[in-house]
Amino acid sequence: MNGISFSQRYTIPCLIGFLQSTFLWAILTYITIYWIDIGFSHFQVGLLISVFPLVSLILMIPFGVFVDRISPKKLVIASQLIFALSIVGLLTAHDFWSTMLMLGIGGTGNALFNNALSALFYKTLGDKIRGLKLGFFTAGILVGYGLGSLLGGYLLSAFDMNAIFLFSLAGTLPMVILSLLLPDVPGIRVKISDYRADISNRSVLIFIILVFAFSLHAGAEQSSFSLFLNKEIKLDKESVGWIFFIHANVMALLSIISGFYADRVNSRGRGLAIPYYVGIAISGITNILLIFTNNFGTVLATRLTHAVGDSLTLVTRSLIVSNLFISTRMGGNLATIQVTITLGTLFGSIISGAVPGYASGFFIAGAAAVIAVIYALIAKPEF
Repeated sequence: MNGISFSQRYTIPCLIGFLQSTFLWAILTYITIYWIDIGFSHFQVGLLISVFPLVSLILMIPFGVFVDRISPKKLVIASQLIFALSIVGLLTAHDFWSTMLMLGIGGTGNALFNNALSALFYKTLGDKIRGLKLGFFTAGILVGYGLGSLLGGYLLSAFDMNAIFLFSLAGTLPMVILSLLLPDVPGIRVKISDYRADISNRSVLIFIILVFAFSLHAGAEQSSFSLFLNKEIKLDKESVGWIFFIHANVMALLSIISGFYADRVNSRGRGLAIPYYVGIAISGITNILLIFTNNFGTVLATRLTHAVGDSLTLVTRSLIVSNLFISTRMGGNLATIQVTITLGTLFGSIISGAVPGYASGFFIAGAAAVIAVIYALIAKPEF
């Protein structure tokens, strides 16, 4: 560990997270509009979007165990090759079932990438200013999320969806090159019973409930937010991209601030529960308010307020994870948290696709998040 440079430990993982998020969200932001335009129903779109998290749900825990036992660096590289294969497939898939197959392959690569890169970052995180480091890691992913959405909007307006696919496919080359520069952390053999003991802790179980409730709105965002902006608010594709870009970059800045704040709270020996609850509550309430928006300005105002809640939640959640679990078992335990996130996203996608109206899923997800916070305040977990 001592031979790992600063850039290997922090800069390169943050850059890889940024690039992966850029290329992924250039596709995910607009693929729902593309599917509707080529004739898929809203329910089919909800099912297709749910394939991505469903495959991740099935494979995440096995991948988490692999990450602890095998070099995460090699798995990050493998994930990029799988992701590239799925993009090639999506370029040629135009019917429902072949599209579903390609999304299954993409979900496999995404699950492997998310666990391997995040676990590697946690394993080399160190003991000092962990919140700030996690804030920058989160910020990189968020900037990529916004930039990918913005670039995708311009590519789609100037060309078509195939241009976005080709853009993301070309991005796999620099991703693989950068992944070769990641630190190589050797794996160790871990007993399954050790993971079971970690997860069975009461505070961890309550934490998992909160993670699930918060993640519901991610499913609504993936399956319905672009459609809501384009079909109901009547924004053009460039304006959709700007909403994502502004929201994501505000979240990125707030994530760094939240990381600094979380470190201050943590260093004073105080728990992170209250800032975590506040973040989830703000996120939930602003999701409920989205149903009342009707133009670019009201949507942007709601989303910027939403960014405060999301950024605080994401960074405090990451720091809580680093406090709850030891680094040698981080892959498997982090996989359990990511499975919970994926399960929440999956349910959110299905609910959003099944209920009438593109904003209804946000209302349901927001209400669930607020209820989960109330439950946690009564249960009083320790984190």
